[in-house]
Amino acid sequence: MILSKSMKIYLFFIPFLLAILIVLPASAEQDFFADPRMFNSRQAERIILVTYTDKHIDRIPVGSVNQSYRPRGDYSSSTWSKRMASNIETDYKLTILSQWPIKEMGEHCVVYLINEDQQMADVVNALAQDDRIDNVQTMNTFQVMASQFSDPYYRLQTNIHSMNLAEIHSRTTGKDITIAIIDTGVDTKHPDLEGQIQQSKNFVSQKPADSLSDIHGTAIAGVIAAKPNNDQGIVGIAPDSNLIVLKACWGIKAGSLEASCNSFTLALAINTAIAMNVDVLNLSLTGPYDPLLARLIEKAVQQGIIVIASQTDREDEKSGFPAQQSGVIGVRSINSKLVQSSYESQTMTVSAPGEDILTTLPNGAYDFISGNSLATAHVSGLAALLLQLKRNVNSQELSKLLAKANEPSFYKVFRKAQHNKTVSILFEVSKQPKHLN
Repeated sequence: MILSKSMKIYLFFIPFLLAILIVLPASAEQDFFADPRMFNSRQAERIILVTYTDKHIDRIPVGSVNQSYRPRGDYSSSTWSKRMASNIETDYKLTILSQWPIKEMGEHCVVYLINEDQQMADVVNALAQDDRIDNVQTMNTFQVMASQFSDPYYRLQTNIHSMNLAEIHSRTTGKDITIAIIDTGVDTKHPDLEGQIQQSKNFVSQKPADSLSDIHGTAIAGVIAAKPNNDQGIVGIAPDSNLIVLKACWGIKAGSLEASCNSFTLALAINTAIAMNVDVLNLSLTGPYDPLLARLIEKAVQQGIIVIASQTDREDEKSGFPAQQSGVIGVRSINSKLVQSSYESQTMTVSAPGEDILTTLPNGAYDFISGNSLATAHVSGLAALLLQLKRNVNSQELSKLLAKANEPSFYKVFRKAQHNKTVSILFEVSKQPKHLN
């Protein structure tokens, strides 16, 4: 049979088009939807999170045409979990604001809005008794740890000079150590940060894009990884570390360090950090105890991720987490006025410079910033320097080393040619608390 020219072209493109249809679903990352009401502070008291086990996560349906690999990290949910979410919505007269699979724990999370004519306690109690549901909790709000001082222009303190950072950098710069910053976004075009951010994800995409709202995250990134020897600005503590920026917080007002996050956005970001198997997780924020976030942080610690979080400068029910959680290294500024807390004796606590720290701000700017957030970033950078020399260290051993970082002789750990042996000896000593007094 003789085929016409047009028929030949048609037959040639059929296999090509089929290949595209097969490959695209497996490679395209699906976006999650989040109702804008979830970011409205006036709605926060009527929002809850519900989680339940979903054994269908990442399972390819039997008989599916597309049997290719399904990448981890997308936001697709199983049909079963979506149907379950809808059934719960109908049964309790709720409104779904968002939903997504927590793949690292094999669970599905749904954010619901409770109607104004319903009592929060009644709905939560009813859901807690529902056999279909594993956990139910209220939506918590977190605040990034900004400075308590309104005037940013304090005299520069020589915190980096006293560390003898130049000598340390001759031995280690944090190379190949991945640090995830969960915060506001970062000005990736800042002269001192351009090229320093390996990857960036936005979990508050429904909020208007505004680089000026990313002040806090940009400041944290500058402390950790600002480029050295580029004839501009400042030097980061671990400039060769791989920074991953996970935007889970949004600015409250233009030109201010203040920013907020919530249980949902932080859970998305922490789950992503776990999936990416980062080495260090920087959480320069504080808020109330959160069951879902606590389980995710526990998962991160079990996976060997070093979790570093800001301590609060006050002791109340609305702050202190996650710094006080077991396995987390809590950080406070050396000059912090933090009152001795009831949990401090059971947790890993270190102090670091956090007053008058010159760092990066959006639009190529610099300024002096103070607060526990900056101290936390300081410790995350030091952790990366130490991890480059000794990767298989746990958070307790690392905490004991970091507790000595403010001593004038700390830089000697990195001085000698046989620095790997020196660090190994110091790590062995760190296991014996009586020698650290």
